[in-house]
Amino acid sequence: MPAVLALTVALAACQSPAKKAVKDEVKVAQGVEAVCAARLDVDAAVASVNSLTAQSTIGDAEKAGESLKSALSKLEGAEEQLNKAEVKEYRDQVQLFQKAVQSVTTDKNLTLEQAAEQLKGKAAPVVAAREQLAATTVCVEIEEAPAAQDKAKP
Repeated sequence: MPAVLALTVALAACQSPAKKAVKDEVKVAQGVEAVCAARLDVDAAVASVNSLTAQSTIGDAEKAGESLKSALSKLEGAEEQLNKAEVKEYRDQVQLFQKAVQSVTTDKNLTLEQAAEQLKGKAAPVVAAREQLAATTVCVEIEEAPAAQDKAKP
């Protein structure tokens, strides 16, 4: 078993960044589909809860509540998987761009204009992956606590 694990890790490490990027793009697409399907399940579960009436039984309410709980759990898992896939895709696109930069810098006969032209097309996937990641990642700045600010003053 350890030999199989080592072989799997070695094969994954040998994959080119381009192949990794393609696989991660597929995972992102699958993640989006899973999130969309999970959102539909949540919508259906909410509709089921909203359809409860005074004539509904406790069993009906419990069933609707469990359905909602399950749908929310599924949505949370799908969103987590999507986020992981988007991070991996961004990382792979950055690696591809770094490889292109390295390739350009080894050709000492290129002018800066030629190098820039070669790299321009390689940067677009990095920008797109970064924008996609930024759309799903909320970053907030944490303000320094007032007590810490008072200590910092001389």
